[in-house]
Amino acid sequence: MIYPGIISESSCQPPSGSTYLTIGQDLFSIQEYVTEQYNMSLHKKSTAPMSSFTPSTAMFYTDIQALRGLEEPVDYGSGIEYADGIIDSLFGGQEVGLQIGLWLNGTTGCRDIICGELDKNIERLLEYLTNGHASKVFLRVGYEFDNPSFGYSDDPQSFQLAFIYIVERCRWLPGCAEKVKFVWHSWAAKREALLEDFYPGDDFVDWIGVSIFDQFFPWSKRDATRDDIVEVLHFAQKHRKATMIAESTPFGGIKLDRNITEPYEDMEDDWNRWFQPVLDLVDEYDIGMWSYINCAWQDQPMWHEAGFGETRLSTNTEVMQQWSSKVLHGDRPFLLAGSLSQCGNLANLGSGIDPILTDIEDDETSSYSLGILFSLLLLIVLLVFRIKSKRSYEEIKEQQEKEGILTMIRSDSRSKIYGTQSHEEIDL
Repeated sequence: MIYPGIISESSCQPPSGSTYLTIGQDLFSIQEYVTEQYNMSLHKKSTAPMSSFTPSTAMFYTDIQALRGLEEPVDYGSGIEYADGIIDSLFGGQEVGLQIGLWLNGTTGCRDIICGELDKNIERLLEYLTNGHASKVFLRVGYEFDNPSFGYSDDPQSFQLAFIYIVERCRWLPGCAEKVKFVWHSWAAKREALLEDFYPGDDFVDWIGVSIFDQFFPWSKRDATRDDIVEVLHFAQKHRKATMIAESTPFGGIKLDRNITEPYEDMEDDWNRWFQPVLDLVDEYDIGMWSYINCAWQDQPMWHEAGFGETRLSTNTEVMQQWSSKVLHGDRPFLLAGSLSQCGNLANLGSGIDPILTDIEDDETSSYSLGILFSLLLLIVLLVFRIKSKRSYEEIKEQQEKEGILTMIRSDSRSKIYGTQSHEEIDL
């Protein structure tokens, strides 16, 4: 069911039919994505700069208890997390936003927030985000709150109150509410409490997010399905909230063993198995942000045994080609660096424009424009000449009538000759 209504402009949702592209989830995985996209473009003889592949937003993670990774790098065993490094070093001089997963540490952390024990950390975080160089910040407070293993399900109300508490503190800080957008992020799988039990209310939520990992796979170990994603998206529509895919990666890796896929119909193609269903969902529900985790999960100590696999796009030639064709240059604009400053309204980066053809198309456009200009000038000259010719004929005719010449010519045997000449003059 589609719920009509207008999403608040304060959310910084992009125009309908377009989507912010976000890449994560550690500094070097983000760098690898940009470098490899640039590398592929060079092999296609493109002259587009590397910066033309910078996403609109980069993912980053921290925790409210220690706020690690903001101004100094930290590695939890999942790659380098370093907000300043992303914005000021990796993408220095470019307008890039941050999409941040803020860990609250379950019900215990929520209660600490509500009791005011973490006020100094909340103030420090919000001041950093407000005064930092990121163009916009999308803050996922207590991300995947309904994941039973994250510790919020025993007391959803404490999660609600902690979420509200942080939003209210932001509103007290000048400039914070304009810069920071608050995301209510569901893991979109089986939960132990109702979705609405966690919801802090429309006044405190700017975006609603979902995770997409294995919901398209019939072998999902979580028994998760596409319907779990749709449930959250319908909830967002009902509450008239902008939507984002807050975390996503094909669980198990881009390339899967045929022993897994062969028993199932239409599951052997690496692109169509996971990427195309995500794009279809983005189009169907007009999702405003897609956050893709481009990562060698199995090489990171935290995730080595988790089963996420290898999800770097560059490891699969077919997927890289499809990504270039359908994401970077497809029918739907996926907005890149610089798009957040105007909330997507003035951005056309990376959407329907082939960097290889841009220079040629610019030359052709210039030639075409000059041709039109020359034609218009020529038309004006002809019109002026025609008007002058017509005026000359009218003046001659008037003069002839005054002198009675026309009457004499009509009775003369030579009138046919003069009639032909006059006809030619009129046609001018």
